[in-house]
Amino acid sequence: MKTRIIYIVSAVVLLLVILLIAGGNLSRNMGDQSTEMSKSTFSNKDKKAGGVYAAFKLLPRLFYKNSLQVVTKPFARTYEREKELKYTGNAYILVADELFTTEKDIEAMLDYVSPGNELFIAVNTPDPALAKQLNFTTVDGTNLQKQKVGYVQQYVDKTVPIDTSFNYDGMISGSYFSHIDSANTTVLGANYKNKPNFIRVSHNSGYFYILLNPYTFTNYFVLHKNNVAALETQLSYLQYDANNVYWDDFYNSQDGPQSGDFSEWQVLMRYPAMRWALWLAAALVLLYVIFESKRRQRIIPDKPALTNTSLEFVDAIGQLYYQQHNNFNLAHKMITHLLEYIRTRYYINTNLLNEEFIAKLSKKSAVSETDIRELLQMMHHIQLEGNISDDYLKEFYKRIQLFYLNTK
Repeated sequence: MKTRIIYIVSAVVLLLVILLIAGGNLSRNMGDQSTEMSKSTFSNKDKKAGGVYAAFKLLPRLFYKNSLQVVTKPFARTYEREKELKYTGNAYILVADELFTTEKDIEAMLDYVSPGNELFIAVNTPDPALAKQLNFTTVDGTNLQKQKVGYVQQYVDKTVPIDTSFNYDGMISGSYFSHIDSANTTVLGANYKNKPNFIRVSHNSGYFYILLNPYTFTNYFVLHKNNVAALETQLSYLQYDANNVYWDDFYNSQDGPQSGDFSEWQVLMRYPAMRWALWLAAALVLLYVIFESKRRQRIIPDKPALTNTSLEFVDAIGQLYYQQHNNFNLAHKMITHLLEYIRTRYYINTNLLNEEFIAKLSKKSAVSETDIRELLQMMHHIQLEGNISDDYLKEFYKRIQLFYLNTK
Protein backbone atom coordinates (compact mmCIF):
# COMPACT_ATOMS: atom_id res chain seq x y z
CA MET A 1 0.00 0.00 0.00
CA LYS A 2 2.79 2.38 0.94
CA THR A 3 4.66 1.66 -2.29
CA ARG A 4 1.53 2.36 -4.30
CA ILE A 5 1.06 5.76 -2.63
CA ILE A 6 4.69 6.67 -3.40
CA TYR A 7 4.16 5.77 -7.08
CA ILE A 8 0.99 7.90 -7.25
CA VAL A 9 2.65 10.93 -5.63
CA SER A 10 5.69 10.60 -7.90
CA ALA A 11 3.48 10.41 -11.00
CA VAL A 12 1.50 13.51 -9.96
CA VAL A 13 4.69 15.50 -9.30
CA LEU A 14 6.20 14.41 -12.61
CA LEU A 15 3.02 15.42 -14.45
CA LEU A 16 3.04 18.86 -12.79
CA VAL A 17 6.68 19.42 -13.74
CA ILE A 18 6.00 18.44 -17.37
CA LEU A 19 2.97 20.74 -17.54
CA LEU A 20 4.94 23.63 -16.04
CA ILE A 21 7.82 23.19 -18.49
CA ALA A 22 5.52 22.81 -21.48
CA GLY A 23 3.38 25.78 -20.45
CA GLY A 24 6.46 27.92 -19.82
CA ASN A 25 7.96 27.08 -23.21
CA LEU A 26 4.65 27.75 -24.98
CA SER A 27 4.10 31.11 -23.30
CA ARG A 28 7.73 32.03 -23.88
CA ASN A 29 7.51 31.25 -27.59
CA MET A 30 4.22 33.16 -27.92
CA GLY A 31 5.69 36.09 -25.98
CA ASP A 32 8.82 36.27 -28.11
CA GLN A 33 6.73 36.64 -31.26
CA SER A 34 4.26 39.17 -29.83
CA THR A 35 4.67 42.95 -30.02
CA GLU A 36 2.11 43.53 -27.26
CA MET A 37 3.60 45.91 -24.68
CA SER A 38 0.71 46.66 -22.33
CA LYS A 39 2.41 44.53 -19.66
CA SER A 40 6.03 45.52 -20.17
CA THR A 41 8.36 44.03 -17.57
CA PHE A 42 11.40 46.29 -18.16
CA SER A 43 13.49 43.32 -17.06
CA ASN A 44 17.01 42.87 -18.40
CA LYS A 45 16.33 39.13 -18.78
CA ASP A 46 13.12 39.58 -20.80
CA LYS A 47 13.58 39.20 -24.57
CA LYS A 48 9.94 40.01 -25.37
CA ALA A 49 8.80 43.32 -26.80
CA GLY A 50 8.35 44.91 -23.36
CA GLY A 51 11.66 43.69 -21.93
CA VAL A 52 14.93 45.60 -21.97
CA TYR A 53 17.33 42.76 -22.83
CA ALA A 54 18.71 44.51 -25.94
CA ALA A 55 19.37 47.82 -24.16
CA PHE A 56 21.02 46.01 -21.26
CA LYS A 57 23.39 44.18 -23.63
CA LEU A 58 24.23 47.39 -25.52
CA LEU A 59 24.81 49.41 -22.36
CA PRO A 60 28.49 48.50 -21.70
CA ARG A 61 29.44 49.83 -25.17
CA LEU A 62 28.20 53.29 -24.23
CA PHE A 63 30.75 53.63 -21.43
CA TYR A 64 34.52 53.75 -21.64
CA LYS A 65 35.25 51.03 -19.08
CA ASN A 66 32.56 48.65 -20.41
CA SER A 67 31.66 47.66 -16.84
CA LEU A 68 28.12 47.03 -15.64
CA GLN A 69 26.87 45.81 -12.26
CA VAL A 70 23.32 44.55 -11.66
CA VAL A 71 21.61 45.62 -8.43
CA THR A 72 18.79 43.50 -6.97
CA LYS A 73 18.15 45.32 -3.69
CA PRO A 74 16.49 48.63 -2.72
CA PHE A 75 18.61 51.72 -3.24
CA ALA A 76 19.08 52.36 0.49
CA ARG A 77 20.39 48.82 1.05
CA THR A 78 22.69 49.05 -1.96
CA TYR A 79 24.03 52.45 -0.92
CA GLU A 80 24.72 51.09 2.55
CA ARG A 81 26.68 48.09 1.29
CA GLU A 82 28.45 49.49 -1.81
CA LYS A 83 31.26 51.74 -0.60
CA GLU A 84 31.94 52.91 -4.17
CA LEU A 85 28.57 54.70 -4.29
CA LYS A 86 29.74 57.13 -1.63
CA TYR A 87 32.45 58.47 -3.93
CA THR A 88 32.14 60.36 -7.21
CA GLY A 89 32.33 58.93 -10.72
CA ASN A 90 29.33 56.56 -10.65
CA ALA A 91 26.29 56.20 -12.90
CA TYR A 92 23.10 54.45 -11.75
CA ILE A 93 20.30 53.53 -14.20
CA LEU A 94 16.78 52.62 -13.07
CA VAL A 95 14.03 51.59 -15.53
CA ALA A 96 10.54 50.63 -14.33
CA ASP A 97 6.87 51.26 -14.96
CA GLU A 98 6.24 52.93 -11.61
CA LEU A 99 8.75 53.90 -8.95
CA PHE A 100 7.98 52.99 -5.34
CA THR A 101 10.59 54.18 -2.86
CA THR A 102 10.91 54.67 0.88
CA GLU A 103 12.19 57.67 2.82
CA LYS A 104 15.48 55.83 3.30
CA ASP A 105 15.74 55.24 -0.45
CA ILE A 106 15.24 58.93 -1.23
CA GLU A 107 17.76 59.99 1.42
CA ALA A 108 20.27 57.53 -0.01
CA MET A 109 19.62 58.80 -3.57
CA LEU A 110 20.26 62.40 -2.51
CA ASP A 111 23.42 61.41 -0.63
CA TYR A 112 24.58 59.41 -3.65
CA VAL A 113 24.08 62.24 -6.15
CA SER A 114 25.52 65.03 -3.96
CA PRO A 115 29.29 64.41 -4.41
CA GLY A 116 28.99 64.33 -8.22
CA ASN A 117 27.29 61.07 -9.17
CA GLU A 118 24.42 60.63 -11.65
CA LEU A 119 21.10 58.84 -11.23
CA PHE A 120 19.09 58.12 -14.38
CA ILE A 121 15.44 57.21 -13.69
CA ALA A 122 13.14 56.17 -16.55
CA VAL A 123 9.59 55.51 -15.30
CA ASN A 124 6.02 56.27 -16.31
CA THR A 125 5.11 57.38 -12.78
CA PRO A 126 7.81 58.65 -10.38
CA ASP A 127 7.39 58.44 -6.63
CA PRO A 128 5.52 61.53 -5.29
CA ALA A 129 7.95 61.80 -2.38
CA LEU A 130 10.92 62.00 -4.77
CA ALA A 131 9.03 64.50 -6.95
CA LYS A 132 8.42 66.68 -3.90
CA GLN A 133 12.09 66.50 -2.92
CA LEU A 134 13.26 67.52 -6.41
CA ASN A 135 10.51 70.13 -6.75
CA PHE A 136 8.61 68.90 -9.80
CA THR A 137 5.11 67.65 -10.50
CA THR A 138 3.88 65.28 -13.18
CA VAL A 139 0.67 64.43 -14.99
CA ASP A 140 0.00 60.75 -15.56
CA GLY A 141 -1.01 60.56 -19.19
CA THR A 142 -2.60 57.58 -20.90
CA ASN A 143 -0.18 54.93 -22.16
CA LEU A 144 -1.37 53.51 -25.47
CA GLN A 145 -0.11 51.40 -28.33
CA LYS A 146 -2.72 51.29 -31.09
CA GLN A 147 -2.34 54.86 -32.32
CA LYS A 148 -0.23 56.49 -35.02
CA VAL A 149 1.64 59.63 -33.95
CA GLY A 150 4.36 61.77 -35.51
CA TYR A 151 6.97 60.72 -32.96
CA VAL A 152 7.01 59.01 -29.56
CA GLN A 153 10.10 60.68 -28.10
CA GLN A 154 11.87 63.94 -28.89
CA TYR A 155 15.20 65.20 -27.57
CA VAL A 156 15.83 68.95 -27.46
CA ASP A 157 18.90 70.60 -25.98
CA LYS A 158 20.13 73.94 -27.31
CA THR A 159 23.44 73.69 -25.49
CA VAL A 160 24.63 70.61 -27.41
CA PRO A 161 22.68 71.23 -29.74
CA ILE A 162 20.23 68.31 -30.13
CA ASP A 163 16.88 68.40 -31.91
CA THR A 164 15.84 64.93 -32.98
CA SER A 165 12.89 62.59 -32.61
CA PHE A 166 12.14 58.87 -32.89
CA ASN A 167 9.10 56.74 -33.66
CA TYR A 168 7.90 53.10 -33.63
CA ASP A 169 4.63 51.15 -33.44
CA GLY A 170 4.90 50.14 -29.79
CA MET A 171 3.68 51.56 -26.51
CA ILE A 172 3.43 55.37 -26.27
CA SER A 173 3.87 57.14 -22.94
CA GLY A 174 1.64 60.14 -22.26
CA SER A 175 3.09 61.30 -18.92
CA TYR A 176 4.76 64.72 -18.71
CA PHE A 177 6.02 67.34 -16.29
CA SER A 178 3.51 70.04 -15.41
CA HIS A 179 5.87 71.94 -13.12
CA ILE A 180 9.66 72.12 -12.69
CA ASP A 181 12.08 74.28 -10.76
CA SER A 182 13.73 76.24 -13.56
CA ALA A 183 16.58 77.32 -11.25
CA ASN A 184 18.15 73.87 -11.20
CA THR A 185 16.19 71.91 -13.84
CA THR A 186 16.78 71.65 -17.59
CA VAL A 187 14.29 70.20 -20.09
CA LEU A 188 15.96 67.69 -22.38
CA GLY A 189 13.03 66.05 -24.19
CA ALA A 190 9.30 65.92 -24.90
CA ASN A 191 6.59 63.35 -25.58
CA TYR A 192 4.37 62.95 -28.64
CA LYS A 193 2.21 65.92 -27.50
CA ASN A 194 5.31 68.11 -27.25
CA LYS A 195 5.01 68.10 -23.45
CA PRO A 196 8.29 67.94 -21.45
CA ASN A 197 9.00 64.40 -20.29
CA PHE A 198 12.80 64.36 -19.93
CA ILE A 199 14.58 66.64 -17.46
CA ARG A 200 17.89 67.03 -15.68
CA VAL A 201 17.83 68.17 -12.05
CA SER A 202 21.07 69.34 -10.48
CA HIS A 203 21.67 68.48 -6.84
CA ASN A 204 24.87 69.86 -5.33
CA SER A 205 27.63 68.45 -7.60
CA GLY A 206 25.56 65.67 -9.22
CA TYR A 207 22.50 65.22 -11.41
CA PHE A 208 19.16 63.44 -11.46
CA TYR A 209 17.84 62.51 -14.93
CA ILE A 210 14.10 61.82 -14.96
CA LEU A 211 12.59 60.37 -18.16
CA LEU A 212 8.83 59.72 -18.21
CA ASN A 213 9.12 57.26 -21.08
CA PRO A 214 10.76 53.96 -20.03
CA TYR A 215 9.61 52.39 -23.32
CA THR A 216 12.69 53.93 -24.99
CA PHE A 217 14.66 51.13 -23.30
CA THR A 218 12.42 48.28 -24.49
CA ASN A 219 13.47 45.71 -27.09
CA TYR A 220 10.73 46.75 -29.50
CA PHE A 221 11.84 50.39 -29.47
CA VAL A 222 15.63 49.90 -29.47
CA LEU A 223 15.60 47.33 -32.30
CA HIS A 224 13.26 49.37 -34.51
CA LYS A 225 15.17 50.93 -37.42
CA ASN A 226 17.82 53.31 -36.02
CA ASN A 227 16.18 53.85 -32.63
CA VAL A 228 19.33 52.68 -30.88
CA ALA A 229 20.45 56.28 -31.45
CA ALA A 230 17.73 57.37 -29.00
CA LEU A 231 19.28 55.15 -26.32
CA GLU A 232 22.69 56.64 -27.09
CA THR A 233 21.30 60.19 -26.98
CA GLN A 234 19.56 59.98 -23.61
CA LEU A 235 22.48 58.17 -21.97
CA SER A 236 25.09 60.46 -23.52
CA TYR A 237 24.48 62.89 -20.63
CA LEU A 238 25.97 60.36 -18.21
CA GLN A 239 29.72 60.31 -17.64
CA TYR A 240 31.35 58.36 -20.46
CA ASP A 241 34.29 57.43 -18.24
CA ALA A 242 32.22 56.52 -15.16
CA ASN A 243 34.14 54.34 -12.74
CA ASN A 244 31.10 52.16 -12.03
CA VAL A 245 27.82 51.74 -13.93
CA TYR A 246 24.93 50.21 -11.98
CA TRP A 247 21.77 48.73 -13.51
CA ASP A 248 18.80 48.44 -11.17
CA ASP A 249 16.84 45.18 -11.37
CA PHE A 250 14.73 45.64 -8.25
CA TYR A 251 12.17 48.40 -8.78
CA ASN A 252 10.94 47.04 -12.14
CA SER A 253 9.17 44.22 -10.29
CA GLN A 254 7.53 46.31 -7.58
CA ASP A 255 3.71 46.45 -7.88
CA GLY A 256 3.19 48.65 -4.84
CA PRO A 257 4.93 50.43 -1.96
CA GLN A 258 7.55 48.40 -0.14
CA SER A 259 6.10 46.80 2.98
CA GLY A 260 8.40 46.30 5.95
CA ASP A 261 12.07 45.53 5.72
CA PHE A 262 13.45 44.12 2.52
CA SER A 263 14.38 40.45 2.61
CA GLU A 264 16.12 38.04 0.27
CA TRP A 265 12.80 36.21 -0.15
CA GLN A 266 11.44 39.20 -2.05
CA VAL A 267 14.11 38.69 -4.70
CA LEU A 268 13.30 34.98 -5.01
CA MET A 269 9.55 35.55 -5.22
CA ARG A 270 9.96 38.04 -8.07
CA TYR A 271 10.61 35.30 -10.62
CA PRO A 272 7.70 33.01 -11.68
CA ALA A 273 9.94 29.96 -12.07
CA MET A 274 11.33 30.41 -8.56
CA ARG A 275 7.85 30.92 -7.11
CA TRP A 276 6.62 27.69 -8.73
CA ALA A 277 9.68 25.84 -7.45
CA LEU A 278 9.08 27.05 -3.89
CA TRP A 279 5.37 26.18 -3.97
CA LEU A 280 6.16 22.75 -5.42
CA ALA A 281 8.75 22.13 -2.70
CA ALA A 282 6.21 23.16 -0.04
CA ALA A 283 3.63 20.78 -1.55
CA LEU A 284 6.12 17.90 -1.54
CA VAL A 285 7.00 18.55 2.10
CA LEU A 286 3.28 18.58 2.98
CA LEU A 287 2.70 15.28 1.19
CA TYR A 288 5.66 13.77 2.99
CA VAL A 289 4.33 14.89 6.36
CA ILE A 290 0.84 13.52 5.57
CA PHE A 291 2.00 10.07 4.49
CA GLU A 292 4.94 9.69 6.87
CA SER A 293 3.23 10.98 10.03
CA LYS A 294 1.46 7.67 10.61
CA ARG A 295 2.58 5.59 13.58
CA ARG A 296 5.52 3.37 12.77
CA GLN A 297 6.35 -0.01 14.29
CA ARG A 298 8.86 0.07 17.11
CA ILE A 299 12.37 -0.72 15.94
CA ILE A 300 13.22 -4.34 16.71
CA PRO A 301 16.73 -4.61 18.18
CA ASP A 302 19.21 -6.71 16.25
CA LYS A 303 20.02 -10.10 17.72
CA PRO A 304 23.66 -11.12 17.79
CA ALA A 305 24.56 -13.43 14.95
CA LEU A 306 25.06 -17.08 15.79
CA THR A 307 28.70 -18.11 15.85
CA ASN A 308 29.77 -20.68 13.29
CA THR A 309 31.22 -23.49 15.40
CA SER A 310 31.76 -25.73 12.37
CA LEU A 311 35.11 -24.07 11.64
CA GLU A 312 36.20 -24.62 15.22
CA PHE A 313 35.10 -28.26 14.89
CA VAL A 314 37.12 -28.69 11.68
CA ASP A 315 40.13 -27.11 13.34
CA ALA A 316 39.81 -29.43 16.32
CA ILE A 317 39.55 -32.51 14.06
CA GLY A 318 42.56 -31.31 12.08
CA GLN A 319 44.61 -30.86 15.24
CA LEU A 320 43.62 -34.37 16.31
CA TYR A 321 44.76 -35.94 13.03
CA TYR A 322 47.95 -33.91 13.08
CA GLN A 323 48.81 -34.96 16.64
CA GLN A 324 48.29 -38.61 15.68
CA HIS A 325 50.61 -38.11 12.64
CA ASN A 326 47.94 -39.53 10.34
CA ASN A 327 49.17 -37.23 7.58
CA PHE A 328 47.78 -39.18 4.64
CA ASN A 329 44.23 -39.28 6.07
CA LEU A 330 44.41 -35.53 6.90
CA ALA A 331 45.72 -34.66 3.44
CA HIS A 332 43.04 -36.81 1.83
CA LYS A 333 40.31 -34.92 3.75
CA MET A 334 41.88 -31.61 2.69
CA ILE A 335 41.73 -32.73 -0.95
CA THR A 336 38.10 -33.82 -0.58
CA HIS A 337 37.18 -30.46 0.95
CA LEU A 338 39.02 -28.58 -1.81
CA LEU A 339 37.28 -30.46 -4.62
CA GLU A 340 33.91 -29.93 -2.93
CA TYR A 341 34.70 -26.21 -2.69
CA ILE A 342 35.47 -26.06 -6.44
CA ARG A 343 32.30 -27.90 -7.38
CA THR A 344 29.95 -25.79 -5.25
CA ARG A 345 31.58 -22.40 -5.94
CA TYR A 346 32.51 -22.65 -9.62
CA TYR A 347 30.25 -25.48 -10.80
CA ILE A 348 33.12 -27.41 -12.40
CA ASN A 349 33.19 -31.20 -12.69
CA THR A 350 36.16 -32.58 -10.70
CA ASN A 351 36.13 -36.13 -12.08
CA LEU A 352 38.89 -35.36 -14.61
CA LEU A 353 41.64 -33.09 -13.36
CA ASN A 354 43.15 -32.49 -16.80
CA GLU A 355 44.30 -29.40 -18.73
CA GLU A 356 40.72 -28.45 -19.62
CA PHE A 357 39.85 -28.50 -15.91
CA ILE A 358 42.90 -26.33 -15.13
CA ALA A 359 41.91 -23.76 -17.80
CA LYS A 360 38.30 -23.52 -16.59
CA LEU A 361 39.29 -23.22 -12.93
CA SER A 362 41.91 -20.56 -13.70
CA LYS A 363 39.42 -18.49 -15.69
CA LYS A 364 36.73 -18.59 -12.99
CA SER A 365 38.92 -18.27 -9.91
CA ALA A 366 41.45 -15.75 -11.33
CA VAL A 367 44.30 -18.01 -10.11
CA SER A 368 47.10 -18.64 -12.57
CA GLU A 369 47.20 -21.98 -14.36
CA THR A 370 50.74 -22.55 -13.06
CA ASP A 371 49.66 -22.37 -9.41
CA ILE A 372 46.66 -24.65 -10.08
CA ARG A 373 48.85 -27.12 -11.94
CA GLU A 374 51.37 -27.29 -9.06
CA LEU A 375 48.54 -27.80 -6.56
CA LEU A 376 47.11 -30.69 -8.64
CA GLN A 377 50.56 -32.26 -8.88
CA MET A 378 50.84 -32.23 -5.08
CA MET A 379 47.36 -33.77 -4.85
CA HIS A 380 48.41 -36.51 -7.30
CA HIS A 381 51.61 -37.15 -5.34
CA ILE A 382 49.65 -37.52 -2.08
CA GLN A 383 47.23 -39.99 -3.66
CA LEU A 384 50.14 -42.12 -4.97
CA GLU A 385 52.21 -41.99 -1.78
CA GLY A 386 50.86 -43.64 1.31
CA ASN A 387 53.27 -41.97 3.70
CA ILE A 388 53.28 -38.13 3.82
CA SER A 389 55.90 -36.23 5.79
CA ASP A 390 55.03 -33.36 8.11
CA ASP A 391 56.91 -30.85 5.97
CA TYR A 392 55.12 -31.91 2.80
CA LEU A 393 51.76 -31.75 4.59
CA LYS A 394 52.55 -28.21 5.79
CA GLU A 395 53.54 -27.17 2.27
CA PHE A 396 50.34 -28.66 0.85
CA TYR A 397 48.31 -26.85 3.50
CA LYS A 398 49.96 -23.54 2.57
CA ARG A 399 49.22 -24.15 -1.13
CA ILE A 400 45.53 -24.74 -0.40
CA GLN A 401 45.27 -21.64 1.81
CA LEU A 402 46.88 -19.49 -0.89
CA PHE A 403 44.31 -20.81 -3.36
CA TYR A 404 41.45 -19.92 -1.01
CA LEU A 405 42.84 -16.44 -0.41
CA ASN A 406 43.53 -15.61 -4.09
CA THR A 407 40.26 -16.84 -5.57
CA LYS A 408 37.56 -14.32 -6.47
